[in-house]
Amino acid sequence: MIERLTPQSLTFSARVATLATVFFFAIAASGGMAFAARSAWVETVGGGIRLVTGAQQADGTLPAMLEIRLEPGWRTYWTDPGSSGIPPEVTITGKGPGAGSLVYSGLRLPAPKRFAEGDLEYTGYDRPASFPLLLKSDAGKDLTLEASVFLGICKSICIPVQAELDLALAADAADNPLDTARVRAAFAALPAAPSPDFDVVHAAFDARTHEIALTMRLPEGATLLDVFLAAPSGYVFHPVGSRPMDSRRGADGLTHVRIAAKLPLTSAGGPADGAIRATISVRMGSENRAIETPLVFKP
Repeated sequence: MIERLTPQSLTFSARVATLATVFFFAIAASGGMAFAARSAWVETVGGGIRLVTGAQQADGTLPAMLEIRLEPGWRTYWTDPGSSGIPPEVTITGKGPGAGSLVYSGLRLPAPKRFAEGDLEYTGYDRPASFPLLLKSDAGKDLTLEASVFLGICKSICIPVQAELDLALAADAADNPLDTARVRAAFAALPAAPSPDFDVVHAAFDARTHEIALTMRLPEGATLLDVFLAAPSGYVFHPVGSRPMDSRRGADGLTHVRIAAKLPLTSAGGPADGAIRATISVRMGSENRAIETPLVFKP
């Protein structure tokens, strides 16, 4: 469930480092090029945030990301952060010749990590993270992006961060291949779409026990790490962030998970199809793999 900061929320949330994050550090020392496709850092206790864009594509797609720098021990939150966390919120508008065609379709987040402090659990990120932004505008027109960002950066206390970021993009400016590569890596680190070897094959809700039952096909040799559920306000998953309360692999080779949930129900007695999105992460050898999919409930 997504909630605002409460007195109990002087705590945190976090996320595993992505390849994109490692790449950020690898190239940061090289500095910028003629066209700095990034905003200035907004500094805050425990870290900082900025916008970074890549080269605009011929169809107008403008790859971009919100880059979050975290100091050691500090964390930030996922979409469903827990009972008292702060989920990231980003709104983007534009000004200039390209502003009239600007379309912002939201931000996406990499698979999170689960943390616990006492009886409280949180989901998020504990390393520098990058959140891809879905943007599109007419190519070949000057554009200034104006982003309003609200998120939490937390350690022993949680700092609500409200920031306004501006990034001027000149149509005739040279591309910065380093920024383009970093943004591309951020998109590549997102959970993938389901595939034949990795998918939710059945989802059901038991109104009597208030449990979501998922039947999943996992890749050969994969170990289930976690299942995270995100949904609109009014949905509550228990424990926080939907840690599976029961997980087993059946004789059919499929993995079965049951998750306690409190949901608004339709007239058919189940949650609305597509209202809940599942992010499922697995461990394969030395790497993690994740998918994201909306849940369609069946009897």
